[in-house]
Amino acid sequence: MPELEKKLQDYFPSLEGIYTDLDSRGYWSNLNQEDQQALMTLVKTKGCLAAIKEKFPQYENMIFDPARAAGLRLLDINEDETGVDYGCMWGNLLVYAAKNAKVMVGIDQTRDSLRFLQHRLQEEKLSNCFLVNSNLKKRLNFKDCFDFAIVNGVMEWIPEEGNVELKRFFKKGGGRFKKPGKDPRTLQLEFLRMVFDNLNEKGRLYLGIENRFDYQYFLWKKDPHSDLMYTAFLPRAAANLISNICYGRPYLNYLYSRKALAELLRESGFKKIDIYAVFPDYRFPRKIILMENRFSCQYEPVYDPGMSKNKFKMIVKKSRKFPDLLIYKKLKLFGLAPSFIAIARKV
Repeated sequence: MPELEKKLQDYFPSLEGIYTDLDSRGYWSNLNQEDQQALMTLVKTKGCLAAIKEKFPQYENMIFDPARAAGLRLLDINEDETGVDYGCMWGNLLVYAAKNAKVMVGIDQTRDSLRFLQHRLQEEKLSNCFLVNSNLKKRLNFKDCFDFAIVNGVMEWIPEEGNVELKRFFKKGGGRFKKPGKDPRTLQLEFLRMVFDNLNEKGRLYLGIENRFDYQYFLWKKDPHSDLMYTAFLPRAAANLISNICYGRPYLNYLYSRKALAELLRESGFKKIDIYAVFPDYRFPRKIILMENRFSCQYEPVYDPGMSKNKFKMIVKKSRKFPDLLIYKKLKLFGLAPSFIAIARKV
């Protein structure tokens, strides 16, 4: 820990206990900046869980449900290891990892998210974490420092330019046409190469991401990164055209099939890659199936159809189990799963 702490001190000044890259920060959050600040005011008096329950109860499971970290068991984290969570946000996966590792580093571009996480770590009595406020688009030099890295729901956002407040991000406003400034895949590849370089010789990566060819995208499901139909799986040029018509900005949030994801990881330098189909998705991974074992697995739906005031959504949720059973249980077409988790190793 002293060596890593010294390296952090050499790179970044510590501002209120958070190592801060003064030249390279940004903003990405489900909350807009005003809501983040209001949340932090409440956290100081009521604590993290109570503040979320009172102010933003819709995010309680996202932040505190331990089921979100179920996939991290694939990393076999041990108590002598040092890990890093790129894009740690409010810290769900980082907290789990910190309870099982020697040291954790959490990196995020949104300072208010890190301030929330800082309070949460204090409440959890976890003193083995360092928090870094820096933009992931900037190359962070921690060469050979980490035994494992977590990249969960982050890689698809790496090419996005500017700040992202999800509440305002999907506001319609087309009329202009823009091409990506730099190829999004190239930006994602550069990010993954940085992740690779920062791992030690036996390091491993945990990567969670949606599947570009989730069968629901072809039927009723919107691309969660554009809130538009079909942009996930269409050719990139077509997705770019749709995004420009609707938003006046290019489509940058590239997703991948199983094969394309493995190719991207190999191109980044990783040698051994295991890809898992995940249900209902990588955010709450309740069923995780190794793709190589898909023909011998016993699939059963793991979601609760639930109820909804929207009749169409209610019908879709209730009827989903029939195509799921056909596609996954009968035909074993796990290449059409909602999400993937990849475990990639340097050797």
